[in-house]
Amino acid sequence: MNCIMCKANMTEGKVNHIVDIDGCIVIIKNVPANVCGQCGEYFINNVTALRLEEIVGEVAKSKAEILVLNYVELVA
Repeated sequence: MNCIMCKANMTEGKVNHIVDIDGCIVIIKNVPANVCGQCGEYFINNVTALRLEEIVGEVAKSKAEILVLNYVELVA
């Protein structure tokens, strides 16, 4: 797969996915993704993206300002 930003090759890796929703910053570590070694852009597949939406929707209800979660622990 090639990067949509710079056209370099992407490789499988893990990223920190950050979401700011209603004043709550959610950081989800170790999210599987295709990562560009040149520019750092990343692509998350549809299944993972849907799971991330579910996770963010659940934890955003906590009303915390910052949450740091580990994707691997949440989906295991």
